Amino acid sequence: MFVAKFGGSSLADAEGFLNVRDIILADEQRTCVVVSAPGKRNDHDLKITDALLDCHHKAQMNQAFDQEFSVVMRRFQQIAKGIGHPGCLDEELLSVKQAIGNGATRDYIVSRGEYFSAVLMAKLLGFNFVDAREVISFTKSGKLNLDLTLQLTRAALLASSPAVLPGFYGADEEGEIHTFTRGGSDVSGALAAAALDADLYENWTDVNGFRSADPRIIPDASYIASLTYRELRELSYMGASVMHEEAVFPVRNAGIPTSIRNTTNPQHPGTLIVHTPRQIGRLPAVTGIAGKRGFSTIILEKNRMNDEIGFGRKVLSVLERHHLNFEHLPTGIDALCVMVNTQHLSKVRPVVLEEIEEAVNPDTIQVQDGIALLACVGAGLFKLHGTIARLFTAVSEQGIPVRTMFQAPSELSIIIGVNESDLETAIKAIYDAFIRE
Repeated sequence: MFVAKFGGSSLADAEGFLNVRDIILADEQRTCVVVSAPGKRNDHDLKITDALLDCHHKAQMNQAFDQEFSVVMRRFQQIAKGIGHPGCLDEELLSVKQAIGNGATRDYIVSRGEYFSAVLMAKLLGFNFVDAREVISFTKSGKLNLDLTLQLTRAALLASSPAVLPGFYGADEEGEIHTFTRGGSDVSGALAAAALDADLYENWTDVNGFRSADPRIIPDASYIASLTYRELRELSYMGASVMHEEAVFPVRNAGIPTSIRNTTNPQHPGTLIVHTPRQIGRLPAVTGIAGKRGFSTIILEKNRMNDEIGFGRKVLSVLERHHLNFEHLPTGIDALCVMVNTQHLSKVRPVVLEEIEEAVNPDTIQVQDGIALLACVGAGLFKLHGTIARLFTAVSEQGIPVRTMFQAPSELSIIIGVNESDLETAIKAIYDAFIRE
């Protein structure tokens, strides 16, 4: 059994719906389909979710929203007509318009894009429609009730198979609609896959899978055929554009692989995300490279620092009081460096430095801004001798000074700090050294 989730770019118009239908019907294992709201048809177009948000904003200000809602209505009418079901949504669309005028909640309004998308897809496929408000359970405060969601979703989808489920939203016990953050249809798809204990979770989008580096920096960056969930986590944390973070955990915890596929190029194998590498002996040294700007290093020096019990804890306690996360903590015998987010530090910088002075009385304390962190990620990173030497050689040959280096205990990544101005050059150098054929 496969659960297939389709993003808004795949469902922007009737042609997209028909293409998705062909993909689903090409494999009888695709018995559960999760859909997003229609996305943009071109660069000048509006996503349906944004059009619905415009309706909400106008209604909040007691202004007419006829023009904004006409964008939503026309799009769904065009799709319905194009797939052979003209007028099938007209009555419900008008009911939603009335609800907006009567003060419907923001979450209810923006969820209607996924709702109507799923209704149309169910009609097109001849599948059963399962409303997410009946199975995706939230608390009144808007927190996902995971155990109940898995229980309800499994029962409903098994009873209604084959089925179409709208993504992005659910409801609390009183029926009030709640939504995930933007991109939350990925979460809905992963929850459905986990609930059904699916053999595979397919996430269909508009790219051929994950790239080994940012294509804005390396236009011809190769696609990653396979990576592990741990590698995915490392890359996404360091800024790589990947799946909605909350969408990873349901399928990872359930041991279900995820396949990233391209709706417009369904023949491409895409990227498969698994728990453990399938060919340990043939792993690439580096699976992917990602970098992120915007860090500062707080550098403390104190003679005989290593003899002081609790020195590091006292420094981190100051950061904790001011809600500052530390990214890395390189240390020496008489020096400690704390890497923090520059933007977050800037709001409390003077008081943080003052409190650190009071807490540990360092000989010197200074802050270096303009640091970027670059992660080389790969389950095979330390299977080959000389990996770190190759990395530093690649960077040094470009005249780039390394400000800090951290090797993860998991042996899954090496993170180096460079000047922000050197980040793109460093990524290119490391890509050429490890990935480019």
